[in-house]
Amino acid sequence: MDHIEGSLRIHRLSRETEPEPWTYEISFAPYAASRIPPACDVVGDDQLERALRYGLGLREPHLDSSVQKARHDNMVIHHVYLTDELKTLLDDVI
Repeated sequence: MDHIEGSLRIHRLSRETEPEPWTYEISFAPYAASRIPPACDVVGDDQLERALRYGLGLREPHLDSSVQKARHDNMVIHHVYLTDELKTLLDDVI
């Protein structure tokens, strides 16, 4: 598989007034590619953490700070490679 570079976007779909667990959308936007993988939804901070840990290989302290940031605002992680693990996450979770 060619390693496609792009940005990983995390968008909280739930409003702050809604009860938790909140739903987040994870999508990958390639910098230059003919095809964009589908977005996936995860429910709750634990699923978001697992998705970032296993799909992206994120570790502490970046893992916790990314989850906390996503709770309060949309976020983008730049210069991410579309690895087999991330592609599996995006293909299988939806």
